[in-house]
Amino acid sequence: MKKTHAPRSRKLRYVLFLSAACALLVAKKIYDFAVPPYEAKDCTFAYPEATDTTKETTITMLPESPVVFEQEGGVINDASCLNQTAVYGIVDVQSEDDIKNALFFAQENDLKVTAAGQRHSMGGQSFTAGGLVLNMKTFNEMTLDKENKVLHVQTGALWQDVQELLDKEGLSVKAMQSINIFTVGGTLSVNAHGIAHDPGPIAPTVRSLRIMLSDGTIKTASPTENEDLFRAALGGYGLVGVILDVDLDVVDNEAYELSSEYMDYTEFADYYAQHVEGNKDVGLFYGRLSVSPLSYLTEAVVHVYKKTEEEVEIPVLQPDQHDTINRFIINFSKTGSIGRWFRWTLEKYVEPSVHRCSRNQAMSQKEVCLVSRNQEMYDSMGYLKNRLEDTDILQEYFIPHDQMAAFVDGLRSTVQKNGANLLNVTIRIVSKDTVTSLPYAKEDMFAFVLYFNQKLSVEESKTLQQTTVDLIDVATNLGGTYYLPYQLYYSPEELRAAYPEIDAFFAQKQSFDPLGLFSNKFYQKYGPQ
Repeated sequence: MKKTHAPRSRKLRYVLFLSAACALLVAKKIYDFAVPPYEAKDCTFAYPEATDTTKETTITMLPESPVVFEQEGGVINDASCLNQTAVYGIVDVQSEDDIKNALFFAQENDLKVTAAGQRHSMGGQSFTAGGLVLNMKTFNEMTLDKENKVLHVQTGALWQDVQELLDKEGLSVKAMQSINIFTVGGTLSVNAHGIAHDPGPIAPTVRSLRIMLSDGTIKTASPTENEDLFRAALGGYGLVGVILDVDLDVVDNEAYELSSEYMDYTEFADYYAQHVEGNKDVGLFYGRLSVSPLSYLTEAVVHVYKKTEEEVEIPVLQPDQHDTINRFIINFSKTGSIGRWFRWTLEKYVEPSVHRCSRNQAMSQKEVCLVSRNQEMYDSMGYLKNRLEDTDILQEYFIPHDQMAAFVDGLRSTVQKNGANLLNVTIRIVSKDTVTSLPYAKEDMFAFVLYFNQKLSVEESKTLQQTTVDLIDVATNLGGTYYLPYQLYYSPEELRAAYPEIDAFFAQKQSFDPLGLFSNKFYQKYGPQ
């Protein structure tokens, strides 16, 4: 009997061993998808091809130098993990004198200067090879004129800090990105936009700003004072000077009724025209496109936040409570069709029944979901931080309303042809830009915010580069444009096709910065040679 059952026993142990090994592998994968990183990603180790060919700089500081360096020599990178670049050093900015001293130091040592915040531009817009980087993040004081609803804020302040200050006073920002981890200065420098569809970009909310020019002088600029400087500084990528502080319009924190509706993507433009455009009762609005294989870029959802007539007590801001779950879901969606289907299905059918409000901050348990303006705009997206050997890449395209469906068709065709890993498509509203020197919205447009994932490899970088170039062609052929804070994959000719104002802007830059002190990798590539 023993001899008869021995082989079965060994087979059973083998099966149990394999089952346990598989369970451990699955558990490990779930763990890796769900937990936050314990340290910053080592982009160089994972993807050495991303490193700039410039040698690392070694410097010796003189004891009497007034410039305080937090990093001498070495390298810097941005949020893409693909732009590691050797720099002269990073200056710790605490005051206006620190900035002025750094500018004079750069002139004396023939260095280029770039102001930087969180460095979430993804094409080297916040540094240059061998240059001097001003770390503005501790230049962050704020004062509020509550009566006139004006916030005076230094440009190193984070939007999270701005929101927390305003929330205590019953106020809210008028415009910002959909994530609050960025600096005010970074937002101004790219003229960013978010889910506050009216006004869309931040430029129309700026009453005035102060900016330090390359010779150390400080100018005040507004729509009526030094207007050309005002227009060039907003959305000017830090190329005309260092924006010191700004006066921003702020608004009341309001309670909204949140509703969501699913539809065919071809119905989106008509829905916006009929229900949102010109409707003063709508406080926030944005849409998304499905990337599930069952409805790939054919199904859309709109999220509409209408002012409520209910008398409600608005709760204080609360951090998101679902980072671990959301991190797992987004990372699982990177793995392919099943992951993307799983995520869209959860969002469409499960999330509303689990917590009717997007971040579980309902003010009422009634049928209508009530949320506050501040809470909906208060998002750090901590779940996007992960320990995977990959990187997440943003792109944005601005499309006329009547070309919306045609762009989505082109997007679908391009992504499927190239095999790019598209994780998310958000649709926002940007109004015609009459404020800045480099308007990305030549008319009222839909902004398509694309969120790609790629491995840290040359092959996948080439895939995304080809996808970017193809999508630029799709957008410009439809009378649209693309956003400039991202990777520098486009040619000078493609830049001028989308931004015919670029040469006039470069001429403005040279007039405000005759020393040629301010630069970045964008200007190095596309500016006058």
